[in-house]
Amino acid sequence: MKNRLSTVLLLSLLMLVSQTFAQQAIHINGKVIDAGDQQPLHAVSISIDRKGVGTSTNSAGLFALIIPPANLNDTLKISCIGFKTQRLPIAGTRNELNIVLEKNSTELKEVSIGYRDPLKIIQKALDRIKDNYINHPHIIRGFYRMYTFNGDTPLELSEAVFDVYNFGYADKRADLFRLVKARYEKNQRDFSMVELGQKPNSVFEDDIVNHLFTSGFLSDEGLTKHRFEVSGPVDIKGYEAYEIDFKEKSATAEGTYRGKMFIDTKTYAFIYFDYGLSPAGLKDLASSNFGKHILLRVGDVNIGLTQDHYTVGYQQVGNKWVLADVEGENIIRVDNPGSKASLPAHVKFNYQVTAVDTAQTASFSSKIGRNESINDHDSDAGEKFWQDYNILLSDYNTEDIFNHIRDINKSTKKK
Repeated sequence: MKNRLSTVLLLSLLMLVSQTFAQQAIHINGKVIDAGDQQPLHAVSISIDRKGVGTSTNSAGLFALIIPPANLNDTLKISCIGFKTQRLPIAGTRNELNIVLEKNSTELKEVSIGYRDPLKIIQKALDRIKDNYINHPHIIRGFYRMYTFNGDTPLELSEAVFDVYNFGYADKRADLFRLVKARYEKNQRDFSMVELGQKPNSVFEDDIVNHLFTSGFLSDEGLTKHRFEVSGPVDIKGYEAYEIDFKEKSATAEGTYRGKMFIDTKTYAFIYFDYGLSPAGLKDLASSNFGKHILLRVGDVNIGLTQDHYTVGYQQVGNKWVLADVEGENIIRVDNPGSKASLPAHVKFNYQVTAVDTAQTASFSSKIGRNESINDHDSDAGEKFWQDYNILLSDYNTEDIFNHIRDINKSTKKK
């Protein structure tokens, strides 16, 4: 009898251990390449289909993703503009994945619509925001990295994990921001007169659909300052979409943009933006998004913006849309009035939504002010700084960059 009880207890213990193990998150790493030329693919979305958990590949085609226990029976979606979307069951998926994507050569049939007026299509998309996007309180977990450099010389590097509380895409109440963890280093030798960075407000406004009045081209004023043309349909990450190109009406119009937006032909949801300032807009640094939101502090130098480019993508969670990712690339020129020297600074920015929580509706208090620099909230650094979080893999060794900047600052202090 005693042996039988021991056996029962042992089996119960083994079942408990097995269940605990099954409920653990799994870590997936991998690489995505082009089937044609075998080259790595950048900005490929790797996500749990319609669940809001995801990341993207870096310029080497590499990614890492932590799959929560609740999603182990879901599907992994791999999508990239211009390529066929793939879906893989997470159950049984290897920890190391090598994914090959084929170019999307399928010709879409012409969509029959009653008009080809781009402004009518845009207006229909605007009118349907409350129906197409998550329109109740939800929390977005995000990760961003901003790296500023001049050739091989690092100037600034900042990273952060944060939560954004959104009351709903049709709700006019302001978003709330909660900082989870952040780190920041600045080169005081070569970049002491300038500081670039993010504020909660600038993070909020990266979500174009939720902040139309600041977009520059979808606000009431922006719509009147730009010319729009519609074509398509085209395939955007597995969705059939209208392609609408836009540019400034006047060559001298300040605060204008050039680019394209993609609107889903079935739901009229905005699903992707690819845009940048017009030549006239580049000359108006003060009113540009870069000047208002990224440029935090300027000393006795002149700043000019020579390149401005952003992409903003959206994803479906359930049957509603929400922000997925933002990528920016800017080049500024820093001129010192006291000398003829000019410093070009390359600014790369990535913002990835790594989780969307639509069940937790309780609000939270903001830990920092809406216009306060996230750079001022540095957490403890360490080699395994982000090990518990989904992030974007970097195109460079971030630990080496942080250490390099610290070494520069140490040698500068000694002098």
